[in-house]
Amino acid sequence: MSVVLAEAGPKESILWRRVVLERLHRVFALIIVLQLIQPFQEFWWSETYRVVYAALAVYGASELLFSRLLWLRLIIQAAGAAGATLLFARADWLGWPQAREWPLWREFLTHNSFEMHPYLELALLALFACHALAHWGTTKRKAIVLTLLAVTTLAAVDSFFPFELWRSIIWTVAAGLGWLVVLHLRMLREMHFDSWSSLAERPFELLLPALIVIGLLIVLGILMPRAPSLLEDPYTLWMQSQDKDIPSFAGEGGTLITGSSSSSGGQSSTKSGYGRNDSQIGGGFQYDYSPVMQVTTNLKSYLRGETKAVYTGKGWSDLKGQESVAVATGTKSAQELPLEPEMTDAAGIRKVEQTVIVLRKDRLSVLFAASPASSLVELDSSRNAQLFWNPDERELRFQRPASVESYTVVSEVQELDEEKLRALTADSAESANAAPDEYDQLPDSLPERVKELAQTVTAGATNDYDRLKLLEQYLRSTYPYTNTPDVSKQASKDVVDAFLFEIQEGYCDYYSTAFVVMARTLGVPTRWVKGYTAGVNPSAEEEARYGGGYVPDPDGAGTYTVRNADAHSWAEAYFEGYGWVSFEPTAGFSFPAPVPEQAAEVVPLPVSSPSETPVTEAEASGASWTRPALIAAGAVVLALLLGGAWLIVRRRGGLLLAMKKLRHFGLTPNQRIVKEMESFLRFMQRRGFKRSKDETMRETFGGWGGRFGSLKPELEGVLLRFEGARYGSGDGAEEEYEHFSQLAEKIRKAL
Repeated sequence: MSVVLAEAGPKESILWRRVVLERLHRVFALIIVLQLIQPFQEFWWSETYRVVYAALAVYGASELLFSRLLWLRLIIQAAGAAGATLLFARADWLGWPQAREWPLWREFLTHNSFEMHPYLELALLALFACHALAHWGTTKRKAIVLTLLAVTTLAAVDSFFPFELWRSIIWTVAAGLGWLVVLHLRMLREMHFDSWSSLAERPFELLLPALIVIGLLIVLGILMPRAPSLLEDPYTLWMQSQDKDIPSFAGEGGTLITGSSSSSGGQSSTKSGYGRNDSQIGGGFQYDYSPVMQVTTNLKSYLRGETKAVYTGKGWSDLKGQESVAVATGTKSAQELPLEPEMTDAAGIRKVEQTVIVLRKDRLSVLFAASPASSLVELDSSRNAQLFWNPDERELRFQRPASVESYTVVSEVQELDEEKLRALTADSAESANAAPDEYDQLPDSLPERVKELAQTVTAGATNDYDRLKLLEQYLRSTYPYTNTPDVSKQASKDVVDAFLFEIQEGYCDYYSTAFVVMARTLGVPTRWVKGYTAGVNPSAEEEARYGGGYVPDPDGAGTYTVRNADAHSWAEAYFEGYGWVSFEPTAGFSFPAPVPEQAAEVVPLPVSSPSETPVTEAEASGASWTRPALIAAGAVVLALLLGGAWLIVRRRGGLLLAMKKLRHFGLTPNQRIVKEMESFLRFMQRRGFKRSKDETMRETFGGWGGRFGSLKPELEGVLLRFEGARYGSGDGAEEEYEHFSQLAEKIRKAL
């Protein structure tokens, strides 16, 4: 859209007219479009965002530099989109045809258009959206509608999908307010040029109040304390009325980084991610789906980070006095990592090689790998990084957090042989390879009912492994998973006791801690482990989303993207003659343990549910609401909302006419003219046309007509019909009222 204003006056800066009044609203349209594409972060590749961002940057620069040459701007922007596609999308460019034959040109166009798909189309669509918003938002009313639609769309996506878009909403509101300021200044210039000229000489005084007001509104919105919602959204109410579970797109569990939730059980301000301080677990968090690392592996596995052994009743702490072995990081040869206790069974060992590329700039305290790691092949980190290996806890820990670019590690993963485990004992106190006594440690303050519950749940088992499997299945099937547990229910000082008997819902930290504590009450050496789940496989996601020829590897080999939302905690138990075995007690998660090729199908053990904690079962129908289905439903709802808004705007005249007829029901044409005149005078006053109390109506309209000569006939026509209705006799003619309304509407549109 090109808005051409009158030439600058002697006191008006050309910068004001050409940049602020004519072009700045296009920048605000660009900001809104940038926010509207953020919900696609789970679907677009990083290359797609680079192409779109570059194309929009060209749009912003060209729109600020050129005002009237629309064709030139469009050519520059289209060329920018094509150039960005070739630069960032890694397109295989086919050289220019060597001859003018049509088959060569057809091959050239077909090949290059395929290589640029869909990046170029998305970039052009984003450019079109910017032009459409800038072209349509020419009045305050339309700018408000655009802002409200954008905010409503972002808020709906934020509510129904796993995205945090409050920053995008803030940027959208700020852009909308800035857009309104520009439109107000433009109207001020057109209607009161003398006042505008004097204000334009002091731009700082003109813009400072607007910047202060907008800034205060945004800051207040950011600093407002979070409170539990007073009303549920309609979707949740509808699902609850159908006795269905609310589907969660939270992905996989999270470990709190910092902070805690409010006592009211509201949502915490913390985000999921790998944290170091586990002295006090609990509370709630919000999911952060930003990527952390990219892992290429020949076997799908959890990524183990650290182990904690000492349970305090509130959280976990490290064992003291453990020895660590320095690991050389500057050599080209692989560094062997000894295990303590050593793995006693060489049969059924899978060698897992993982190459990890760190995607964040944060410093790492530990290296993550499948457990147990056996050798460090390569490490690209800061030069002064000092790495140590703890053979007891199987941790690769830096002396100080270090910057890591990538590393390759080999692990020796034991296959899960359940028949052999059932024949072993976890009581290893007298063995040479016994686990330390700290793995049986429990605080004296642990409530007795935790021990009683563990004994009740495992009463039907005849060996330690089956006891742990019963505990695992009991926790998974009894307590619902949520990242925002209602901690206001907690009365006990012990977090496990509170989880089992009071809160009765939670996330991985609750489940894994409860499992370790309950297992220790049975005399089984166990420890708490944290790290990441395997992450997401983009190839598998593309297959699930669009279909195609992707065939997953039976061992889960591939490249996985690990996100902050994949931070997780689980448990390990020690079996003499076998080593440490991982257990996954968290509902909705499955530990990817390799099994022998001829392993028999595992039959789930029956779970004994004591009366103290009733079992809650999810409705099977709730699982049918998958992400694609809800995305489609959300798209339909959004389309209906946009269509309804378009119809309202499109047929606004009909709606206003119906409202006007309802308001004037029972009035004669002359009475309606008098009524409409009152509304017309209020409109003129809002537009800056003042009327003195001492003036007659004819004097007022004469002054307005002298000020705007182009509207003088319409103003005189409105005045004549008003005088006839006000001072004439009879009810008046319907044609006079219609003519009066047409003239008044023409004046409104002109102003």
